[in-house]
Amino acid sequence: MHLIRRFLASLLLLCSAARGLEVVRLNDSNFEHDTQATTGATTGNWLVAFCPTFDCSTFPNLSSLLVELSVDDDLLESGVVVATMHPEDSLKTYLRFKIETTSKRPVLLYLNKGLYTFSGNFAEEDELKDWVLTGYRKWNSKPVPKPFKGGIYFGYKDMTDFLNDFNRINNKHGMLINCVCLGSGLFLMIMLAMFIIKISEDSTPSESKKDD
Repeated sequence: MHLIRRFLASLLLLCSAARGLEVVRLNDSNFEHDTQATTGATTGNWLVAFCPTFDCSTFPNLSSLLVELSVDDDLLESGVVVATMHPEDSLKTYLRFKIETTSKRPVLLYLNKGLYTFSGNFAEEDELKDWVLTGYRKWNSKPVPKPFKGGIYFGYKDMTDFLNDFNRINNKHGMLINCVCLGSGLFLMIMLAMFIIKISEDSTPSESKKDD
C-alpha cells in the first residue's frame, strides 16, 4: 500500500512539474525571501510542512497530499503555495518557529497575515484543504516570529525561552542529563587533580647527591 502511495505521489509530482507547479522546497536561505512571512506574505499564502529528521517522504500520505494540494485549482485561485522544510538545511527556521527536529509528526503551518497551526488529520485531503480555504478563520492567528539576527539563532532571544526549553527537556530526559552532568563533573575533577599533582611535582626541587 505504501509503495502505491509513493508511486502516486511521484506521478503527481511529475504532472505538477510539467505544468510548472510543484511543492516548493524551502530552507534557511530562501524562507524569508520567498514567503515574506514577516512583512505579511505578499508572495501568497503559504502552507508549509516542517518535516521530521527523515523528511516527509517517510509519511507517504502527507507527501502525496502535499503534491495534490499544490496543483489544486481552488488553492491556486486563492494564492496558496505549498512548501516543505527539512531540518538538515533549515535549523535556523525550525528554532525560529520553535519546532523540534526530533518530532515524530510533521508540523503544518499556514502563513496568511499571521500564523496558524494545523492540528487535524493531515492524511485527509478534504479536511486540510477546507481548513486552508476557510477553516483556519475559526482560530486566532499568532504573530509570525521575527528572524533571528546575526549568529544568535543557535541560542535564544531571551532567558525565559531558554529556561522553558531546558525544563521541558529536563522533565523528559532528566536521568540522562543527570548522568551526563555527573560524568562530566567527575572527569573535570580528575583532570584538575592530575594537573595539580603535575604542577606540584614540577615545582619540587630535586635533592642533589652529597659527595663522599
